[in-house]
Amino acid sequence: MTISNNSKILIIDDSLEIQESLKLFLENQGCTVYTASGGEEGLALARINDFRAILIDVCMPGLGGEEVLLKMKELFPETPIIMITGFEDQELAQKCMDSGAYDYITKPFDFEYLMTSVLSTVIYY
Repeated sequence: MTISNNSKILIIDDSLEIQESLKLFLENQGCTVYTASGGEEGLALARINDFRAILIDVCMPGLGGEEVLLKMKELFPETPIIMITGFEDQELAQKCMDSGAYDYITKPFDFEYLMTSVLSTVIYY
């Protein structure tokens, strides 16, 4: 299943490998994908684009994922944000969800689940 209407998705992750794998996967699903290597860059892109979903790495140098989540929710309260992380931490996951995250996905990715999560944001938001 592919996403129609060329929905714009933002990926904020300090790993170029993660950025590229997610970008390739989501572009193959019909999305237009923007990437940022850090929180400040991601916020700047979000201010000038209308994203249907934003994926944010929890652990990044500088402005961390939790801080980016809070700023994004303040600026764009209706935009679904999916947190991504290499660490399975239920307390952190709950904290992110309580702060407004739409979903919390651990690496390595289950791409089928990732697609379901992203697809639901495009359809319902």
